[in-house]
Amino acid sequence: MGERQRVEKLFRRGREHEMRHEVAPARRYLDQALAEAAAAGFTDLVLSVHLTLGVVSHKADDLVAARPHLETALAMALEAGNAKMEAYARQELGFLLLGEGKPEAARTEFLRVLGLAPAVGIVNLTGNGLSGLGVALLALGRTKESIPFLLGALGIRTEIEDVEQQHLDLVHLAHAALLLGNGPVAARVVGLLTGSPETSSGLYAHDRRTFDTLVCELGAGPAAVGFDEARTLVASLAVK
Repeated sequence: MGERQRVEKLFRRGREHEMRHEVAPARRYLDQALAEAAAAGFTDLVLSVHLTLGVVSHKADDLVAARPHLETALAMALEAGNAKMEAYARQELGFLLLGEGKPEAARTEFLRVLGLAPAVGIVNLTGNGLSGLGVALLALGRTKESIPFLLGALGIRTEIEDVEQQHLDLVHLAHAALLLGNGPVAARVVGLLTGSPETSSGLYAHDRRTFDTLVCELGAGPAAVGFDEARTLVASLAVK
């Protein structure tokens, strides 16, 4: 096996663990991949590993460790003129800024993601940009403005059958419902999410805090019967 193939294999293994939210083994493989890619001058791999290590650190709620990886990835993407990696790096920086309690700065990054996404041609970049923008607007107290963005994200995840990210979008749409005074919708959606083992899988710490707050405020109650009903319930928010 050639040197590049070996480094690519390390990266793939780390990425596989990251996608399963297995932080410790992901970091172990990715740290090794980064060291070897940097030593061999595989710049494209260095960029990809930095980006993924930023995601892994964020999943571990280590925002201090995540930031330099994501900033390095963004700088390298800009230098290389790689719009796809720029979009992914800005997306993850946006999520990081939400975790740091900086929604206005996060909003700026997600707007940039939405500007880049059509040319990149990856549908879920648009989904992530819409979702992040909606969450940022919620944090800024602009609840009604957030609804179309969150519903747009949910529509994309539904179309591409990304169940994990539908959980995320429904958490924030339930939050929006509660803020708009629609407790019954919020309660039924949260009831469904509470009973789903996949709810916490795709949530960063700031998303989990929102969900935990909703559970505490709403308590136990009747749950929506499946995701079709949950999507119908939150769609009603658009006409309020």
